[in-house]
Amino acid sequence: MKAIIKSIAALTMMAFSTAAFAGGVSVYDDGDSKLKLESLFFLNTTYNNSEQRVGGVTSTTDQSMGLSVDRAYLTAKYYFNSDWYMRLTTDVHLDTSLGKKNNNIFLKYAYVEGKLIDDALVLRLGQSHTPWIDYEEHLMAHRYITPVYIDKYGFDASSDLGIGFKGKLADGLVEYWVTETAGAGYSHPGMHKDAVTGAYSKGVKAFDLDSRVSIHPLEGMSLDFQFRDGYKGTKYFDKVNSQVTPGTKHTLFQLMATYGAGHDWRVGGNYINEKADRRADPANAITTRTQKTTGYALWAWAKIPDTKFGLFGRWDNRQLKQDLVVTKEKENRYIMALEYFPVKNIAFSAVLDYSKIDNPGFALGDWTKDTKAGLYSQVKF
Repeated sequence: MKAIIKSIAALTMMAFSTAAFAGGVSVYDDGDSKLKLESLFFLNTTYNNSEQRVGGVTSTTDQSMGLSVDRAYLTAKYYFNSDWYMRLTTDVHLDTSLGKKNNNIFLKYAYVEGKLIDDALVLRLGQSHTPWIDYEEHLMAHRYITPVYIDKYGFDASSDLGIGFKGKLADGLVEYWVTETAGAGYSHPGMHKDAVTGAYSKGVKAFDLDSRVSIHPLEGMSLDFQFRDGYKGTKYFDKVNSQVTPGTKHTLFQLMATYGAGHDWRVGGNYINEKADRRADPANAITTRTQKTTGYALWAWAKIPDTKFGLFGRWDNRQLKQDLVVTKEKENRYIMALEYFPVKNIAFSAVLDYSKIDNPGFALGDWTKDTKAGLYSQVKF
């Protein structure tokens, strides 16, 4: 009883406090069992400027300063023992749809994980991280400034519903993570939303394979490969027409190499290839059947020695080709940031984010330019 009262009291205090401690706060301990709370906020102030050229006419759109809570996570982890634990994470989503509340709290993670054969074979079941995005975010260390490539362009979801097996082999030389998921992502796990009616259909008809293999040949170095294959929830039972939809088949390959020294600096480079194949859909037999994206990314960050400052930079390149269309849509994006760390677990960044898209929508000669400048911050405990 005392343990229960202690846990409830600690949870109540955490709900009304903003204390920041690394690795979360333990609010309950009893032998091997332990309950821990964590939180993470991304708080941003930005100014946007957009230019575009459409049909030979150039226009500019200036936008005033904007304030946003880009993300706000609250996590509870309960460790049954050293081998098994469960996690629950809520997230805040900014929804600008007409007639809806702007800040909606939704479920990001809800899963159980346990070791079946030490670290070599680990089971994870529920709504969980997908194998790649959280992994690269940890290496890039600047998710509060920008998502990683495949997250930004929607090639993968950061969380999905399914089952996975992961592990470390050869004393950590090799890591693997293989999952089978519903494919639609955490926004509507295990369901499909009709683009016209907005209605949801339960039960996808094809599960997606998502996997990552990482090799660490040297201390501080990683060589990583991702393969993803599936329908991302688009193959489902259409109740209106009483038939299974053909869906859009997505295939994603990604290679990444990174090298760094602990929390001091790291550099990385990515190659991405994503294909969306709709040839199975009769409605696309003559029009657009496939889209192929080829992408590259380079990024680096470093702490300036003996100071509270750091630097971050990133370049993304995207080339999109569509069947029966000669023109390619091309995009280049550049990010530069100067960081300041006033105390542990708080970071502020002065950020300049510039991107240009040539031939948007495959319209030859058109372009759009977006410039974003602002103060980004990350607060966690």
